[in-house]
Amino acid sequence: MEEQVKRVLYHTEHTECLTYFEISGKFDPDQITAYLRIAPERVRRIGDPRPNGKTAETASWRFGSITDRSTDTAKQMMETVQPLLAKEALLRQIKLQYDARLVLCVVPLVRYDEPVPALAPSLSVMRFCLETGTELVINLYVSCPDHLTGEG
Repeated sequence: MEEQVKRVLYHTEHTECLTYFEISGKFDPDQITAYLRIAPERVRRIGDPRPNGKTAETASWRFGSITDRSTDTAKQMMETVQPLLAKEALLRQIKLQYDARLVLCVVPLVRYDEPVPALAPSLSVMRFCLETGTELVINLYVSCPDHLTGEG
């Protein structure tokens, strides 16, 4: 008899938000580190194994990860990019030289019964994104317990 797979919905204890800055493209992450003189938190190299079993076709360089329970995402975004503000010219050069993608990623995980974070970046963050060609990506997730969805 086949076992039926039941959908499980993730429920978080509290609303929280992750922000980070990432550069991806066809480069050696060590070159980006040397160029910016900032240590990354995480790198992926071309050819590294991915969780899906395939190998990475692009490299990535991640910096400035912050996870916070605050709903002030504008403050969190600014904290992530603050160390990079003096590096805008270098980031533009990296983008052009390596045809790289620069991303400021904001990932709110909202508990269904808590306030939703404001997702508006400050003018300083918008200027940074405009000056460096950085994309602002927001991936919003809402967690709800199974018993409220009819699935439990």
